[in-house]
Amino acid sequence: MRRKLYFVLPNISTAHTMMDELLLDRIDENHIHFHAEKEQELGSLPKAVAMEKSDVIYSAMGGFLFGALFGLLGGVLAYMVPWWFGEVSLTVIPYCMVLGALACAAWAAAVATAAPSYRIRSYKGAIEQGNVLMIVSVPLRRLNEIRRRLVSRHPEAIYTGVWPAEHHLFP
Repeated sequence: MRRKLYFVLPNISTAHTMMDELLLDRIDENHIHFHAEKEQELGSLPKAVAMEKSDVIYSAMGGFLFGALFGLLGGVLAYMVPWWFGEVSLTVIPYCMVLGALACAAWAAAVATAAPSYRIRSYKGAIEQGNVLMIVSVPLRRLNEIRRRLVSRHPEAIYTGVWPAEHHLFP
């Protein structure tokens, strides 16, 4: 299980330094991403992917459920109104549900790529001022270690939290 740490960095040179330190801490490059207003300025730093910059997953899940519901209604309608659709068997209902779910999930995911993620939206002001957002996905067992190390070494970096939220388990 992994958690994402969010840091607002003042400039590109700090981003390069933190990237090097994370690589030395054995955090894979595939789990470190940066987001800036002008992404061409990031150079060789790994840029945030569409999954991190938008709510594609949540939108696809909502579209899947919404499409399955309307597919169910369409399948029941097709079965109940034989004079319109012709004689169909009861198997039309699951087919309509699957088709509706997949179509709506794909449509919702495509639409969601245009809107920023609710997590990224809170950093919009800092990004517009020229700061760089660093998103690091770390294993849960190393979360506190990596967070403490980065915060102590780089006081100029603003640590803004963990996603999903931190949970305290009772003993």
